[in-house]
Amino acid sequence: MDLTSRLRQLLPQKSNSPSIPRSTVDLDPFLGGRETPTPLGPCYVVTRELPLHHRHGKWPLSEVYQASFRSLDRLVPGSGDFALDQALFLDTETTGLAGGTGTYAFLVGLGYFTERRFVVKQILMRDYNEELALLHLVEQELAQKEIVVSFNGRVFDLPLLHTRFALARLGFQGAKNKAHYDLLPLARRLWRHKLASCSLASLEENILGVQRSGDIPGYEIPQRFFSFLQTGQGQLLQDIVEHNFLDIVSMAALLYRLGQVLQLEPNQCSCPYEAEALGRLAAQEQDLSSALAYLQRAADLAAHPELLLRILRQSAAILKRLGRHQQAAGLWQEILSRAPQDLHSAEELAKHYEHRAKDLPAARQIARRALALAWMERSPLAPAWEHRLNRIEGKLHSQGEAEEPCG
Repeated sequence: MDLTSRLRQLLPQKSNSPSIPRSTVDLDPFLGGRETPTPLGPCYVVTRELPLHHRHGKWPLSEVYQASFRSLDRLVPGSGDFALDQALFLDTETTGLAGGTGTYAFLVGLGYFTERRFVVKQILMRDYNEELALLHLVEQELAQKEIVVSFNGRVFDLPLLHTRFALARLGFQGAKNKAHYDLLPLARRLWRHKLASCSLASLEENILGVQRSGDIPGYEIPQRFFSFLQTGQGQLLQDIVEHNFLDIVSMAALLYRLGQVLQLEPNQCSCPYEAEALGRLAAQEQDLSSALAYLQRAADLAAHPELLLRILRQSAAILKRLGRHQQAAGLWQEILSRAPQDLHSAEELAKHYEHRAKDLPAARQIARRALALAWMERSPLAPAWEHRLNRIEGKLHSQGEAEEPCG
């Protein structure tokens, strides 16, 4: 057998069975949607409506609909006029998790509030030739709203849609000049220290009180869609559509919870991590007195030593900025009593004793302990501590020489 014949054997063999036209697959029994015609061909749309009394986790959707979102301005400047009736919640399911030109958004979920309902439209392409129709419907839905709300959409969903529109030679005007609220970085601002992960699943379980049962893992979704393309079995898409639906409803609940936490006064906080986050936020807003109040509340609620130490460090830094050096020194002393290895707090306390309190013996004692610890841990800070200790001892020696003639 020659080389050409051998290579020909390695090529995919044509199947004798005809390919399954996806448009003929009856998805209605599994998804409950309908085929929708567009100027660019048909695709499949699933529409579900939840009454506002429906509870998703800890709260009914009516609380989300009636809430004020002015507090979002603290995380997203300029959002004080956020209007929920102009918001479109967007989430995609894709053929890959890395993005790029070879990745398709085969399902786009879009959610929005009306006066009586939370409506979720899920636009599905049953095969690649329905992508243009899917993009056309997505564009139409986006054009009706002024705000896009997503979860990691700034990094993944919207760039992917931009790519798909560009490759299809369609203008992606629907998202142009719209306000975009990506809930992932906003959630991290409040809960990154509380949670090991700020994935939507983690936020659902730990913040929203949502418990999913039998949910498909995200990493399995692309292969499930490929299996549908090969077999035409509509039941393969059920879990994907349900997963996407729940993601969208959870985004609405998460937006509400973000807004509620941002409105809390210090004495209203029941979670030390949220109080700490609000303290950091107030400090960034230059409201240092409020920052201290939030951090004091966080310290009162803190049950874990590491959390308490982090709160004390932040409080001491703010007191220093306010010029309340004696109070700051008290916190640095407390920190060192709990964590003697904290060289940063030791440095701040040594500087306070040397330059402000003018208590050189106390400064020398701190410097000696810190230098010994730095040597023991082979810290790169050891030379700086040697220099500081030599300077302090030099000052003490000079003071001693100046005082001797008077003795």
